[in-house]
Amino acid sequence: MKRILLASAMLGLAACSSMSGILGESPYTEEMVSANRYKVTYTAPEKATKAQIADRTLARAAQLTLDKGNEWFEIAGKVDIENGQTLVIVMGSGETLAGGSARTYDAKETLNRLKSRIS
Repeated sequence: MKRILLASAMLGLAACSSMSGILGESPYTEEMVSANRYKVTYTAPEKATKAQIADRTLARAAQLTLDKGNEWFEIAGKVDIENGQTLVIVMGSGETLAGGSARTYDAKETLNRLKSRIS
């Protein structure tokens, strides 16, 4: 019985360490700034063009918006960093802020449009 418990504990620890390795390698980070406002950062793991970085950051913002149960997001701020980009986005459903500006994106449409470019 002790051997079974010890083996189970070791398997659990191995699973935890491998999961943290997988999670720690993501090039994306998200941080909730306030209700429906997030900071989304993408850092390219290797040399990438500015267009590739922008597409991947925008796609992650769209996916996060959908994951949070929203339909659209607006870019409230953008910072280009070395080999990466950070977007501050405001999410919502239904009618957009200020009736929709050039910085407002439909999350589903944006993600569908970018899927082939980020694969």
